Amino acid sequence: MVDGGVAVGDHVRPAEVGRESRVPDGIYRVVGADDDSVTLLLVGDAAGHRVHTGEVVTVALEALAAFESAKNPDANRSLVTHAISQLDGLRWSLWLLWRSIRTRPLPGTAAITLLLVGAFGEWILPVSETVLTGFFLLGALLLFSLGRAGPA
Repeated sequence: MVDGGVAVGDHVRPAEVGRESRVPDGIYRVVGADDDSVTLLLVGDAAGHRVHTGEVVTVALEALAAFESAKNPDANRSLVTHAISQLDGLRWSLWLLWRSIRTRPLPGTAAITLLLVGAFGEWILPVSETVLTGFFLLGALLLFSLGRAGPA
């Protein structure tokens, strides 16, 4: 808890915004604090809708008194909007993974083969369940490492 009564992760907004205000109107998430200042990230516009500007401001603890508590703008999103956002993130992740595999076809093919043999190998290979689980985990780790490395 910061002396101004807010903790990292809390949401605040300027109580009064005028022409002389150094902080534009909007909703800010507290992302850092030290002994004499608080760092804020703009996460919502004046109407309370989520924004992704990357704008960061630092406010002195004394100036924090001019702020009031605010509602998290992510809480305003509907279930449908949240689901669409998650599916869009999955789409981008799969596209990046596919691009990584395309640029490194040999390790990509090996990873997918190990993953598939581990998942469906009991009909093909006369090996124990432990070996198949090992193949699956090795394939998953290889695929993960390809995705983390990114395209060449």
